[in-house]
Amino acid sequence: MLPESLPILKELSLEMDMLNGWMPNIQYPIRLKFEMNDDMLWSVQRDQLVYVGPRYVDSMEMCQKYLNNYQPTKNQTDMMEAIQKKQRQLRLFINRPQAQKHFIQFDSDFESGNLDFAFQVRPNEYNCYMRCDSNSRSSHSWYHFSLVSERTQIIKLNICNFSKHRSLYQRGMRPYIGINGIWKQGGDNIIFDQKNQRQSRLSFDLTLVKEQKIYVAYGVPYTYSQMMQFIQPLGYSIFTRTPAGIDIPILQFGEAKKRTIIVTARVHPGESNSSHLMEGFLKYLISPDGEYLLQNSQVIAIPMLNPDGVIAGNFRTCLQGMDLNRQFSNPDQNTTPQIYQIKRMIEKLKNPPFVYIDMHGHSLKKNLFIYGPEYPIFSLNYLKCRVLAKLMSEATEVFRYWSGIWRVQPNKRNTARAILNQEFKIVNCFTIECSNGLYYLGSQQITKEFGILDFQQLGQELGKQVQNLLEKEIKYIEYQKDRLKNRKKKRINPYTSLLQQIQKDEEEHQIQDEDELLQSESSEEEVKKKKIFVRKFPQPRQSQLRQEIECRKSFVSDRKPRSQDKSLDKSQISQRPFSPYTPFKRSVSSSRYVNCPTKQQQLKQRLSNYGFN
Repeated sequence: MLPESLPILKELSLEMDMLNGWMPNIQYPIRLKFEMNDDMLWSVQRDQLVYVGPRYVDSMEMCQKYLNNYQPTKNQTDMMEAIQKKQRQLRLFINRPQAQKHFIQFDSDFESGNLDFAFQVRPNEYNCYMRCDSNSRSSHSWYHFSLVSERTQIIKLNICNFSKHRSLYQRGMRPYIGINGIWKQGGDNIIFDQKNQRQSRLSFDLTLVKEQKIYVAYGVPYTYSQMMQFIQPLGYSIFTRTPAGIDIPILQFGEAKKRTIIVTARVHPGESNSSHLMEGFLKYLISPDGEYLLQNSQVIAIPMLNPDGVIAGNFRTCLQGMDLNRQFSNPDQNTTPQIYQIKRMIEKLKNPPFVYIDMHGHSLKKNLFIYGPEYPIFSLNYLKCRVLAKLMSEATEVFRYWSGIWRVQPNKRNTARAILNQEFKIVNCFTIECSNGLYYLGSQQITKEFGILDFQQLGQELGKQVQNLLEKEIKYIEYQKDRLKNRKKKRINPYTSLLQQIQKDEEEHQIQDEDELLQSESSEEEVKKKKIFVRKFPQPRQSQLRQEIECRKSFVSDRKPRSQDKSLDKSQISQRPFSPYTPFKRSVSSSRYVNCPTKQQQLKQRLSNYGFN
């Protein structure tokens, strides 16, 4: 018999705190727990388990492992410590060298590593399972692990839990193999097929040399430590910190002028080729070729937007399990601080950025291409936003103009290129997509494999064409200024300009006649008579034109509006030769108005009614 419960003296609720966004005032980062359930796989797998990947309970343990200079405050419960200790002991027992003397030694316990389990199916065949993204159950594409064999042999690896059913492996791409720091695509007998309705499988043969460590990865890895080592001599500042406490660096080049160029990369951790593009872009900026770009603009570069996911070995999400490239519409300062700070930085600029580039990798298409903003075809921006893509296609054959997309699909409405173009009116707002492994050359009609140098050369070419785009923009603005300077602001009356031209012609003709008379040997009286004759009697045609234009000019300037002109009757109004409100489009020297007696009589009669003789 259970005892009666005590009465509730006072109700306590955290509902209002949750609605108002209350958070405890703490100095250390929020601990992010990882959802990893390994009992299910062990219960259904009958093969020999040879490897278990690292089991980080939360982000604090990961920070303590990979960031030696960062020591957050530890605040763990006894239950979490017991679970962590149990999993660590089990993993060490399975991965002990004595148990692996007859197997391949797998390892993914390093930065950006991802291998959850490895099972031996046959003596030379292994099934490998990738770890899903942190706090997510959907994304399985990034793998990165090492192998060591005690003898030279050929083994077959099956990576069994790909979440995508289509891949570049079906079009000729191979896994990246790293030996002694050199990464190339390798492997034989590549097969990518659908295992079931939810998962696909990649199978390939791999040659192992005795006691040689070989790395296998989805793409050429580019870790957070590698990025920090590269930007160390360039001089960086801290942009913000992730919820796990990892610093996000930012680089600024040039002076703060009217034009700002913003370049970001690695919002998706598994797209490591975007970091190689960024490295090539930064190398171009610090080279002598990029001097013009830095003199005429300010370049802001954020090399890695999602270091949490990169360190953890995720493919698409951050540690919270969110796709950061879908959070631009309404970013949260606490959960997505990097996206929040990007929008805040753009708001502080006096003018919208001239170019915004977000570098990505693509797992289905070949070559390099651009996703741009959407404009109607009659807009001038429809052409402006395509200039950079056209310049890139003319510069290198690796770039494919027609693979680009210039519209915003429903599932891309919250991306950077869509939201920043919509809210800040950035015309040149692009997503640069680079294939993960292949590019096609149309002139040679062959498909080649991407390497590290290829990615960096494309990044340098991108920087060159951004500079070319900026140069064309500056020339276009100068042309518009010169055009406006030459154009007179006030509209000039055509009669006035023609009168001025007639007076100028008469003065030139008069001066010419005077010079001729002075040079002749005539007497002074004859010269005076001829001067008077020239002044009194100009050329007949010019005099007639001048008289006609003066009459018309006075008629147009003195004409009152129809509602105020009460002295005119209907018969007089019907006799008007033309409407004073309609511009005089016909040439003044036309015979229709000068030589026609009927029109001249009507004009004289009309002018006499206004008091002109």
